Amino acid sequence: MVREKIVDVARRVAGPVLEEMGYELADIKFIMESGRWRLQLFIDKPGGITIDDCETVSREIDTLIEVEDFIQGAYVLEVSSPGLDRPLYKPADYMRFNGKLAKVKTNVAIEGQKVLTGRIDSPDEEGFSLIMPGGRKVVYIKYGQVEKARLEVEF
Repeated sequence: MVREKIVDVARRVAGPVLEEMGYELADIKFIMESGRWRLQLFIDKPGGITIDDCETVSREIDTLIEVEDFIQGAYVLEVSSPGLDRPLYKPADYMRFNGKLAKVKTNVAIEGQKVLTGRIDSPDEEGFSLIMPGGRKVVYIKYGQVEKARLEVEF
């Protein structure tokens, strides 16, 4: 099965189960690393993820993958948190992290820039505003213009 197809099937199979367990499936990757295939699930929940959460999800998803039997050959299942600098993918991510600092790379120049850092503000179904440092400038970015976005770690 092609790598993208495995990710799609894993998302379709694991997503609802994780949701029932109280977790959000933040991301899935199926990558070759050091000569071994690795299926990585990044999970999240309000209050953050613990090692116990990762172990619980790993046991549940490992069994589910074996029952569904959609990965041929050897692979390693890895379950972890998306981290403090987690990627942002869907409108719900921007809504959840409204007010947080983010770095956004766009596929078109906005105000002459393709990489912008600022606070997420007023996200809706179409896009979100980004309040630039100092609060002087606000730009509106449509989700279709986002190539890559992730939270910035604040100390």
